[in-house]
Amino acid sequence: MRKNKKYIRKELVKAGGLTSLIIIGAIAGMLYLTSVDSVVENRVIEDHRTWHLVTADGDPGAGASGLLYFGTYPHQADPGAVYNSNLSSVAFYEYIEATNGELLGETPHSTEFDFVMKFRVNVTHGYNVSGSTWESSWVRANITVDFDFAVDISDVGMTIVEIATSDEYAWYHAYVNNGGSGYEITHNEGFSVDSLKLEAWY
Repeated sequence: MRKNKKYIRKELVKAGGLTSLIIIGAIAGMLYLTSVDSVVENRVIEDHRTWHLVTADGDPGAGASGLLYFGTYPHQADPGAVYNSNLSSVAFYEYIEATNGELLGETPHSTEFDFVMKFRVNVTHGYNVSGSTWESSWVRANITVDFDFAVDISDVGMTIVEIATSDEYAWYHAYVNNGGSGYEITHNEGFSVDSLKLEAWY
């Protein structure tokens, strides 16, 4: 009788061990599938992102992304240290608060200047929820300028510098400065901004 008991006990131990292995294997499989699903889901979300034109300007309205103003600004030798601060539009040579219309003021000739845009983006357009951070690479700005005499600017990507962030928005300056040399117009020369484009990747 004892022999039978020992035999039964051994079989129960073996069965218990086998059951544990099965459970562990099932849990590992579930974790793997969860991980794979997460990767696939992230990849699908990533693949569905695309560039969208941001059309609001001047006063974008509550909760909206958009251009706040654009103009010519005194050339900066260290743009990253200047354009990371909130600039007043009155410091511009000339500026405009919309993408259509005439710039206010006058850009002096024989004086170096940069083209600068200020804009903001909302959470949908620029906030990385996964990383809990604002992504300046999720926005881009391009400019086309026709000079009377100087070499034109043809759909050039502007450099983006973060100004500040809040729970609702991130504010940026975007600038182009002729490769660090600034732009300059001669006496009686003019220019027209043919295209000013702001896009967000979402």
